[in-house]
Amino acid sequence: MSNRKSRRAFFLESATGLSAVWLTANYPAILAAQEHAAGDKPKLLFLNDAQAAEVEAIAAQIIPTDDTPGAREAHCVYFIDKALTGFAKDYRQDYVKGLEAVQAKTQELFPGTAKFSALTADQQIKVLTALEKTPFFRIVRTHTVLGFFSPPVHGGNQGKVGWKLIGYDDALHFKAPFGYYDAQPLA
Repeated sequence: MSNRKSRRAFFLESATGLSAVWLTANYPAILAAQEHAAGDKPKLLFLNDAQAAEVEAIAAQIIPTDDTPGAREAHCVYFIDKALTGFAKDYRQDYVKGLEAVQAKTQELFPGTAKFSALTADQQIKVLTALEKTPFFRIVRTHTVLGFFSPPVHGGNQGKVGWKLIGYDDALHFKAPFGYYDAQPLA
């Protein structure tokens, strides 16, 4: 009887050992990836947590929550954050300066208030009304609406709440007739 292992057994044992080594070496990264994938909130790419809280509060006043979900539930802030690293990267400084202007207007109208997001809804509306003619407000409004109705893969429209609100079916299962010409008999 030979003491030699078959090639198959050797490769199986080697792969098992390598897998264990690889798993051990990459365990923290694996846990972080699992946590990120399982979490409700995606990782911020450009905005810091404080800026994101302010942008989210502004967006929540632009598309408020009532008997239907609003910008907060649609995660518009994550769409905006992702946009600021992509197609809207030219607006990064506008956001930084705009958030400073929101803070300044908040301090002016409500002295002693730490941040816009800490205000009541009525107070937030008063601040935004004072700023609604500014380029920054127009940018945030546009990005909020885009985030509310864009495909969820872009970071917003969480749970397709924007699409559900307008009755948009993204299944792309259309039934004939598509137009009047389909109803006409062929000659």
